[in-house]
Amino acid sequence: MVSKMIRETVGPTAQPPAKFSNKKFVFHIAIFSVLLSSVVFVQTKSQGSSLLSHEELKNLAREINVAENRVSNIKLESEAWEEHGPSASGPWERTPVYWSSTAWYSGDWSRRRWNPEESTFESYVKGKARVDVHREVLEWQDGPAPYAESSYCAGFDGKHGRAVIHNIGHDGKMRPVRTGEITSDPPRILTSGMCGKFTGIGSSLQFFEGEIYSFSKLFQLGGTANSSVAAEPIFTHEEFRGADCIKIGTKSVTYWIDPFHGFALRGSRSIASGTEGPEELVRLMEVNKLEELASGVWWPTEVFVVSRPTVPGKPWRRFVWRASRVVANDSAFDEIVFTTPLPEGYLINDKVTNMKYKVGEK
Repeated sequence: MVSKMIRETVGPTAQPPAKFSNKKFVFHIAIFSVLLSSVVFVQTKSQGSSLLSHEELKNLAREINVAENRVSNIKLESEAWEEHGPSASGPWERTPVYWSSTAWYSGDWSRRRWNPEESTFESYVKGKARVDVHREVLEWQDGPAPYAESSYCAGFDGKHGRAVIHNIGHDGKMRPVRTGEITSDPPRILTSGMCGKFTGIGSSLQFFEGEIYSFSKLFQLGGTANSSVAAEPIFTHEEFRGADCIKIGTKSVTYWIDPFHGFALRGSRSIASGTEGPEELVRLMEVNKLEELASGVWWPTEVFVVSRPTVPGKPWRRFVWRASRVVANDSAFDEIVFTTPLPEGYLINDKVTNMKYKVGEK
């Protein structure tokens, strides 16, 4: 059962400074969410403050786009774990859920794109990536133990995907698996939201994947929109956890980006209407530490994500991600790293050539 679970996890993809004053500026968007197709602004005054002009928005879009594309390659060594608590403020108690990994990404890595005809996102892999999971402990639903443990590697070199499973087990008892697979698609784990969360790239400006195309695209649409009716979001200048940020707020999701640190994503908050009407926190992400890895490249090195229970009576959860070492735009970076090594003695199922063999044997 454990072997099946791991195969499903790492298997192939299923088919198919601008400096801001303390002025408050508001612009309205006619359609915003996954179905975003046009953005319109109304220039108004609120409490004596004024909106950004279309020209200002276009300039910001260009600056953010430059920031989004400053990474050519990146390597991250990190660990993550989950904690439980009685409320959104804790106190927190650590659980067995854990992840330790080394990950490499090309600067153009993306796992989806916007389909304007269908007005939705679709799976689309671009770029290269590899993740070596040294230790993974996850909750095991309907398994013989509460948690399952494994170690594996998965990579995509732009042409083929490789995934190898080293060990699996539970309760601290591990057994070797020593199997691998070669596919024409990236291993599923690479294209999962879980991987972006556990490797930290999901909290970065450069690899951000939310309910919008990208922040630069949002500002670009605002800079070319017609002045007409409006609803949301509201863009304001606001301090977030001591950082001078641009707040991007909608009815359900709010983002904070830091224009003085490469437009780095500082945090996000999701809310829902409670049964009595007040807002209820669903999810709060906070980037606690930023490090400048290269000129203009500000990267999160510690992230907290607090989530409310999905089932009444269950505890609140806090996800903690910390990087021990991050290197970006390494001039000596060798893309051979994206080709996951196949260790000697591992049984390989090559689905590209329809061959099965043991590495090292003829």
